[in-house]
Amino acid sequence: MKRFTIPMLVVLTVLTACKKNSVNPDKDGSDNLTKIAPDGFNFATTQNINLSLALKAPNGDALRGVVVSIYSPANTAEGAAIYKGVTDNNGNLVAQVTAPAGIKQIVIDPAYVGLMRYAKANINGTSVTAVIGGSALFSGDIVAEPIADQSGSSSGQTVLAAGGIAFAYPSPYTSTTDAVLNITEQPLSYGVPKYLLPANDVISASLLTFVNASLPEKPLATTHPEYLSSSAVSTLKVTAKSDVWVTFVADGAANLNTLAYYTYKTGTPPASEADITNATIVFPNSSAYGSGGGLKPGNKVKLGTFEAGTSIGFILIGNAWTGKGINTGNAKYYSDAKLNPETKAELKKHSVVLYDDVNKLTLIGFEDVNRETGSDNDFNDLVFYATSNPITGISKDNIPVIDKGGDTDGDGVLDAFDDYPNDASRAYNYYYPFKDGFTNVAFEDNWPSKGDYDMNDLVVKYRLSMQLNAKNEVVFMAVDVNALAVGASFKNGFGIKFAIPASDVKSVTGQKLISNYIKLGANGVEEGQTDLVVIPFDNTDAVLKNFDDSYFVNTKAEKNKVTPSTSTVSVTFANPVPVAYALYINPFLIRNGQRGYEVHLPNSTPSKKADLNLLGTADDKGKKDGTKYYYLSKENWPWAISFNDSFTYPAEQVKITDAYLHFAEWAGSNGTLFTDWYYNTGAGYRALPGLYLK
Repeated sequence: MKRFTIPMLVVLTVLTACKKNSVNPDKDGSDNLTKIAPDGFNFATTQNINLSLALKAPNGDALRGVVVSIYSPANTAEGAAIYKGVTDNNGNLVAQVTAPAGIKQIVIDPAYVGLMRYAKANINGTSVTAVIGGSALFSGDIVAEPIADQSGSSSGQTVLAAGGIAFAYPSPYTSTTDAVLNITEQPLSYGVPKYLLPANDVISASLLTFVNASLPEKPLATTHPEYLSSSAVSTLKVTAKSDVWVTFVADGAANLNTLAYYTYKTGTPPASEADITNATIVFPNSSAYGSGGGLKPGNKVKLGTFEAGTSIGFILIGNAWTGKGINTGNAKYYSDAKLNPETKAELKKHSVVLYDDVNKLTLIGFEDVNRETGSDNDFNDLVFYATSNPITGISKDNIPVIDKGGDTDGDGVLDAFDDYPNDASRAYNYYYPFKDGFTNVAFEDNWPSKGDYDMNDLVVKYRLSMQLNAKNEVVFMAVDVNALAVGASFKNGFGIKFAIPASDVKSVTGQKLISNYIKLGANGVEEGQTDLVVIPFDNTDAVLKNFDDSYFVNTKAEKNKVTPSTSTVSVTFANPVPVAYALYINPFLIRNGQRGYEVHLPNSTPSKKADLNLLGTADDKGKKDGTKYYYLSKENWPWAISFNDSFTYPAEQVKITDAYLHFAEWAGSNGTLFTDWYYNTGAGYRALPGLYLK
């Protein structure tokens, strides 16, 4: 609500209209508003998606305790997850995900070796149903990743110039078109070799548990530095005449890598690439089906029969599959570390070899990017294992034993993925709207009368930082709040109502209360509330004010910008609460110290402290009996809008429709048109002089 300087001669004649504590204060010239939106539109810039997800091992076993992140397709960077949850004992995750309005897909990332990473899923209406894993690798609304077109590269076997390596397919195959399947189910572009064995190995949930405990999506030097020890071998040593097979487990890379092998007499490793004379292709494209390739966990290739005293090394050719052949000129990484390109000795290793004494196999994990130039060092970009007949044909000397799935606190979440591995009451951190972002709420404060609709009387951003257990229940929550702008003379407060029983709250601390009209109970919840209601501040002066105590903070370009202080409210729960209760977030403005005047988002429920007699008065279209809570004007204009993203609010006295040129079309279309009205910076979307850009 705005305050204006009034000439002294007319003060007496307008005094009544300028009182801000009346039921019908002045309307700041907005009497002639037209109907902005159809009835029922709630001005939401987000959509709620009902997610039903199942995670399975390739053999169908349920994968429990997997931490799943959900992203908007526009931002899958670390810290941008819009939802996090853990699968239950049946491998299922059922949740409601709040996503940007207008998007047609979400991205599901289990971050679990052996499962499709960053899987895109179509939104059907308001739901996503998906299975990741199982014999089909994915199903439901999941969309397979198309194979990148890298045409122009080699279309078959390539022999490099002098000093390079001549790669060959296993006999009798002589070229890519000869060696690679080209049928409807496995087109040539997938790069699946014809020489796969007809029967796949069984990849169980327990094996994937071992793999993920050993090679999680974290730097290996942090999780298992012993695997990178100079004494740990990275090649296979055949100690008795043996048949040797290689079985694909997973790929954790965006690159379409090629895998080959070479052999030499044990004790005489190649001193240079030129010493490798028998490089043979194993997987032309070592990417999984749905992730840019066609391999499935358990696919198996026989390397051959080898005499005792033979060492087997592997070569990963980075992003070499072109969709038509192998570009053997790309960067190569070897089991024999000294052949790798890094200059620092401690970074030259690109593969690790582990022995699984339960499943009697030798696991190999590769890193597919130069470790001095941007590698994530997790060594799970390609994971496969070797077996032999006799079973003892491959030496286990100096091979570390695989991690068999440490879960120190016994909560069902592997230590590698558990943010609190020694505390069974907590498993992971979850941030709403996401770790590196805030929800922004813009208010008009003149409710139940109209304002000037510059939507800057109070602009607040907030973020929830939650600690959850393995049952997806919240045990602790911190609410970080910043007041970004105060385009009003009112000293407004800010509150958030959650769908959490107040009786489940042990303590609430950190509120900034300076005006003495908010009364707290013994546990810090506002008195008289049956649900958890937190009041981060009761007066904007506690968090944001001009240096000269004048009005209009951070809404006028001619004034110095003020840096807001953060109000952090900490909530500790007496009993864990379902995360869905915490995510029912109902922010509201308290008008000028008048506790009964709550300004909410459209169609939101007021708290127990709201004066329901104000509903349906002045310009509010609600019901005076308290049965309808519209928080919309009779012309369907809102008093608050929320954004799960940043929002550049209008400058002082610039109506939102004059600053955002497609706002009216968005609202008038019931939210179907111009869903990007507030974040699209292209021509025709914004009138820049009307925005506060300081």
